[in-house]
Amino acid sequence: MHLSTYLETWRLTTMTSPQKRKGHAAELAVVKWLRNHGINADRIQAGTHKDRGDINGWPGVVIEVKDRKAHSWHGYFEQLRRQIENDKAWTGVIIAKRPGITDVGEWMAVMPVKEWYALASLMEELA
Repeated sequence: MHLSTYLETWRLTTMTSPQKRKGHAAELAVVKWLRNHGINADRIQAGTHKDRGDINGWPGVVIEVKDRKAHSWHGYFEQLRRQIENDKAWTGVIIAKRPGITDVGEWMAVMPVKEWYALASLMEELA
């Protein structure tokens, strides 16, 4: 286990807000999933000067994680746009937990169409 994962797990057990615990647990699950798929991911410390998403480790990609019963997509997309600008990233994605689904690979990866188009265009160039 990475030291950072151990420390994050410890922080999770000491949090008092159920919403923070839930969001933190979802972020840790995404980090673990990304690491298992070859990405050297870590959580970004909350409360930094300029919000750059929840997870780093994939240069040029902002990753924002959401674990809510009801999603506010308009607000999420505005937040993602600011995070992409702050990070000077070329794309970003919102990973949203599906209720009752623990397998991160089955959660939703959502992005604005222009972000998806940039990604799809890059993939076409590489093909």
